[in-house]
Parts: sequence; C-alpha cells; structure tokens
Amino acid sequence: MSRPIVLTLAALIAAAPLGVAQAQARGPLDLRSDALAAVGLAGGSLLQDRGSRGGRDRGEAERPRLMSEAQAQSIAQSRARGARFVGSLGLRGTTYVFRFERDGQIIDIAVDARL
Repeated sequence: MSRPIVLTLAALIAAAPLGVAQAQARGPLDLRSDALAAVGLAGGSLLQDRGSRGGRDRGEAERPRLMSEAQAQSIAQSRARGARFVGSLGLRGTTYVFRFERDGQIIDIAVDARL
C-alpha cells in the first residue's frame, strides 16, 4: 500500500470512536459520562450508580407525566367535530394547542397534556 492510503485509513480508524462517543454524549449534560464515553468506558462499573444520585430522579418525580402529542391530537379532533386539521402549535407549558378550520374560520383547541 502507498503511504497516503495508509495514513487515510489510520485517520478513519482513529476518527470512528469519536463518532460513537459523540452519539453517546447526547442528552443532558453529565460530565462524568461524557468523559467516560470519550475514553470508551461508558459501559463500565462507574456508571452503574447513575440512578442513585437523586438529583435527576427528584426532578422527574416533580414534573407531571404528559401524554403524547398524537394522543392529544386525537382528543382535539374529537372535540373539533369534523373540522379540518390545519396544524399543531405544539406544547405550551402542559397544554397542546391544535388548529382546525371550519367554514373559513380558524379554531384553536387546547388539550391538557397531564395524565
């Protein structure tokens, strides 16, 4: 093999673990897991205690559980009684807002997303 081909292959092989580490590092900022993922130790025993940290668990317990947008849209369509679905304005706090049209009038229907 020629030298440029060998160098190119070496660079590709060296870059491959970085792509995996970047994919694993997505999500909430957790410096400990990001550093371990970059080194390749993300599956190690150091991360097995993640659930016992408490800070993240308490935050999830305080937030209300929300239904999916598809479930909320189904509820809104039943409330719209045959109006044409135009679009979604998304989640506003804990409320999904959907836009419908009937006889040239725009109708916004809000659905509480809390379960």
